[in-house]
Amino acid sequence: MEYLIKKILKEYEKEEEKAFPKNVSLFFKFLNGYRKGGNVTLNALGNFMLSNMKTFGLKPQEYQHYLNLYTQNFREDGQYILTKKNELNAEYNQSKPKRTSNSKASDLVRDLQPFKGSNLEGKWKQDYKGDWAYVVYSWNWYPIYMYKYKKWFEVDNRYSSSTGKHMSATSPGRYNSQLRKTMFIVSQDEIRNLLNGQQTSENIIKNKNKKFIDIVGKEIHTLKQVRLGWDPRVRISFNFMKVSMEENDPRIDVEVINVDKMDNNKIDRSSGNFLKGEMVGVSKEYITDLMKEYISRYSSSILGRDVSNEISVIVTYLDNPNIN
Repeated sequence: MEYLIKKILKEYEKEEEKAFPKNVSLFFKFLNGYRKGGNVTLNALGNFMLSNMKTFGLKPQEYQHYLNLYTQNFREDGQYILTKKNELNAEYNQSKPKRTSNSKASDLVRDLQPFKGSNLEGKWKQDYKGDWAYVVYSWNWYPIYMYKYKKWFEVDNRYSSSTGKHMSATSPGRYNSQLRKTMFIVSQDEIRNLLNGQQTSENIIKNKNKKFIDIVGKEIHTLKQVRLGWDPRVRISFNFMKVSMEENDPRIDVEVINVDKMDNNKIDRSSGNFLKGEMVGVSKEYITDLMKEYISRYSSSILGRDVSNEISVIVTYLDNPNIN
């Protein structure tokens, strides 16, 4: 038993082994700093690498190896020292695409492997800065999924019923609920700009945060209604009162104006006044939970990412028990 435990620990330590020596990690972090100084082309990046490799104890004749290693395993945070060997991007871009049926393509997508299906394909592409992306194309031209900057992106427009079927068949999060929660939903223009290197994921998040503030901000103090819950089913009238972002985390204040209890699709007029505490089976705790879940889903749909664990929703109630 002791031998087996030692063997398991040894295998675990092997999997966790750092991908890059310290000098390579520092060199790659140094390259990140250079790229932040402007819109750097792949050619300029290569020349900069060649002129600085010796300083970090690297051989200039191995330039191409390190260029590929850097661009295929780029980290926006610069913490290459944290990259593990089992996290390295495999060089699938040099592999011959596998022929497969569309229904079996999701496994290849999840493993970032090039493939060809029926009017469906996945392949590696390099932008003009040298960064690699794995892209799944519907009808060989419309990008539907992309893996880049260690993140998955999904286009928000299914374009056609056939493309919708392609997306259902190849979703990398098809059997992985956790992955589905971490995917970024982007527009057709955004996924193309990310693919071409014209935008970063940081810019996408920043732009979506601004869009979110603008959309919700225009709805401040505008009465809205939503039907939520099932047992009991209720219609909630509410206002957005305040919206802000703290770093990348949304903060929303809402005020509940009124609650109607539903009987099938009709309002139950005999259920009493909610704000006076007359509505049997409908508490403020119940309404607060429903509103927090609803606002979280609503915010996530605008932001293009799941914010259920980051969002702060403050629910208050109209201080007017004589309403209705």
